[in-house]
Amino acid sequence: MILGTVAAIAAWVSGQLFTSHPFDSGFMKLFEKHEKGALITMIVMVIGLIFRIWLVARKKESTMLKWIAFGFYFLGFIAVSLTGFVGGKMVYDFLISK
Repeated sequence: MILGTVAAIAAWVSGQLFTSHPFDSGFMKLFEKHEKGALITMIVMVIGLIFRIWLVARKKESTMLKWIAFGFYFLGFIAVSLTGFVGGKMVYDFLISK
């Protein structure tokens, strides 16, 4: 989970640093959705990781609280899936088919 969270942070940072904003309005709408999805993914994964570290540090990982951490990671899974779908749609619709 630590590596996944670090990868989410790295993906978001690299997107912010190395991506120029498009000018095509159709592409821009997808680009903004992709960008927001990446930010949401990163935030959810960081919160989940911090909560999980807290559980382990407090020796509460065997309690029902572990399901909260699982919930954060499940939300992260959904967020990264949707973000990846939008990213693929951007590439297919605007970069490959044209």
